[in-house]
Amino acid sequence: MKFNFNIFNILIVITFLLIPLNVISSDKILHRGNGAEPDTLDPHLATGHWEGSIINDIFVGLFTKGEDGSSIKGSVDNYSKSDNGLVYTFNLRKDHFWSDGIKVTAEDYVNGFRRVLNPETASQYGSLLYLIKNAYDVNSGKLKPESLGVKEISEFTLEITLNYPAPYFEELLTHYTTYPIPSHIINKYGKEWIKPKNIVTNGPYKLKSWRAHDHISLRRNQLFYDNENVWYNEVKYYPTEDNEAALRRFRAGELDINSGYPENRTSWLKKNMPNNIKIDNILVVTYLIFNTQLTPFDDPKVRRAVSLSIDRDVIVNKIRGFNETIAWSLVPKGIKNYDYEELIEERVLSQEERYLLAKDILNESGYNEQNPLSFSLKYRQGGDQKKHMVAIQSMLRNSGINVVLEGYEPKVLYNYLRTGDFQVGDAGWIADFNDASNFLFLFQQSSGPLNYGKYKNPVFDNLVDEALSELDVETRAKKLKEAENILIKDMPFAPILFGISRWLVKEDIAGWKTNYSAYHPTRFLRPK
Repeated sequence: MKFNFNIFNILIVITFLLIPLNVISSDKILHRGNGAEPDTLDPHLATGHWEGSIINDIFVGLFTKGEDGSSIKGSVDNYSKSDNGLVYTFNLRKDHFWSDGIKVTAEDYVNGFRRVLNPETASQYGSLLYLIKNAYDVNSGKLKPESLGVKEISEFTLEITLNYPAPYFEELLTHYTTYPIPSHIINKYGKEWIKPKNIVTNGPYKLKSWRAHDHISLRRNQLFYDNENVWYNEVKYYPTEDNEAALRRFRAGELDINSGYPENRTSWLKKNMPNNIKIDNILVVTYLIFNTQLTPFDDPKVRRAVSLSIDRDVIVNKIRGFNETIAWSLVPKGIKNYDYEELIEERVLSQEERYLLAKDILNESGYNEQNPLSFSLKYRQGGDQKKHMVAIQSMLRNSGINVVLEGYEPKVLYNYLRTGDFQVGDAGWIADFNDASNFLFLFQQSSGPLNYGKYKNPVFDNLVDEALSELDVETRAKKLKEAENILIKDMPFAPILFGISRWLVKEDIAGWKTNYSAYHPTRFLRPK
């Protein structure tokens, strides 16, 4: 076939001009250090923040995280709620597609919520959704998933009925546990649906490849409803558990962003790379968790002695030095509709006085130089945690307590915690939503595997439940405070600090805003 070469050239030029500029370049790649290696990218099975970072790039729920961590509309076009605050009706946008071109519908959400709460799924975060009607009974196997208070009214209309009004509900819907699933793909591939060759997503990116312990590559989803405002064509996430190594890679230009930097290099970084360090003042608590089902940590007095033996001032102000806050309670500062209060009475004592008190308690419990309290402490091996744990090990010796340290990768450690395979563990919690209940629920029996230490106190449980169904804000806060006071007296955990999230970020990246969730979706980032 013959054709006019000049006409062909003209057509090529016209085609080129019609393609948006941000679609042409193939080298617009963002390299992100992300802490641990993910176990899964299934939003209903993921448990780690390092997984959530990637999931929030490839999936979108009814609402999603904005630049500053606040909730913004995702699938939702508009919504309404009943006068009693129990029934939400969501009208979905009709331009939201899965990456294979199938529209995101109300049915995808119904199936998603049912899947999370189906006990066969074994979702670790199912208890987050117990505010939904019949959710607890579905999750415990008492009712079928079809009885869940989530209904498809029409193809693009979703109704969710709650057990009690929840002022944080919109924010909760930004959590990946509430994300929809592509039923047509899961029905076809089952558990294999999450593999790169099978998966479809509905977020700004889709999964391109996954090289275990090397990197995960995401490709921009051209069908995403806000694709025109997404700049990077590709994102590569790298596991970077060693912050020293990550810093070297960052300085060498191999990483554009890393979720952490070495504590011992803070002063140097502030002096030499001040424009590259970013800090998020997040709602997070770091603590030691006791397995209350095992002797001797079934005794609150022993747990208290361990807590008294931790010199929090040294850890926070001398070892870390990030302007963090010593934790004398569970619920951190900055929680909405809740007055922060330091609840551990012994905070007013000097550390030497705390050591003496700890020794007295241990003596009363039968522990002394001839029979010292001894236990293993499992901790997160990544980052700078070992330094903290070694310090705690030394501190506890001052009270006559012997500790054997066992370091594990974060995901391995949290598996031990969820299964109860530990004596004392190193743990932390970042708020899923801004409410005190999101911290207190961790110690309710109904929280299942998230109640790592298997703490049991019916009075505590009932107070939290009563607070959640309370309409009056002040009364609600009062009940939650009563519950927190019970928790502190029983001490199934030893709070250590309210932390921050620290980052390395290239100077030429725009769109980076601090937020309490510590999620920084790639869709909002671009070069300056």
